[in-house]
Order: sequence, then C-alpha cells, then structure tokens
Amino acid sequence: MSEKEIVKNFEKNNMQVEVKVSYSLGGINWATGKQEARGYYLHVQPYTSEQREGYSMRTVTGFSGVKMLLLEVGRKSKNKLHEAVSMVTDEMIEEMVSYCKFDKQL
Repeated sequence: MSEKEIVKNFEKNNMQVEVKVSYSLGGINWATGKQEARGYYLHVQPYTSEQREGYSMRTVTGFSGVKMLLLEVGRKSKNKLHEAVSMVTDEMIEEMVSYCKFDKQL
C-alpha cells in the first residue's frame, strides 16, 4: 500500500514544486516541539533537479516547504488516502505555495 500520492508537479520561480498527500504517524514534531495528529497531510515542496553523469539529483532547501493536516485518522488505509487526495483543491495548493520559500541559494 502506498503511503503517499503525488497530486501535482509544476514549475514556479525557476523551481519545481511537488504537491503530495502522505500519511504520518503523528507525535512530537522535532522541529517545532509540538504534538502533531496522526493522519494524512498535504505537502507542498519547492526543489531543483539536475542530471549529472547518468543520475538525477533533487535539491531541497530546509524549511522551504509547508504541510497541512487534511484528514485525522486512527490508522493508515488506502481508502482514507484516496479520501484525503480528493479533498485537495487548486485554491488550497495556491494558498500553500504562497507560504513556500523560493530562494535559489543552493
């Protein structure tokens, strides 16, 4: 069973943006020190990619992306993943992209 589903990929400010829904066990977030719910989250992450000598490399700047809880669940299931994906709207994605950092200081 897949734990994530890519919803959309697009380009903005000379960077690629990946939008995905994934499952998280929840618990304490080490970066913020706050408790997070178990469930399905929407992630929006800008990145750059390049091809070098037969392999591809993806570069991500720390703390440049954002995430949002879509659906709190007791356990992981394929049906709940599809339900969470169906909740994602273009307006939601646009709002989250506005909070991303697109600094190309890589």
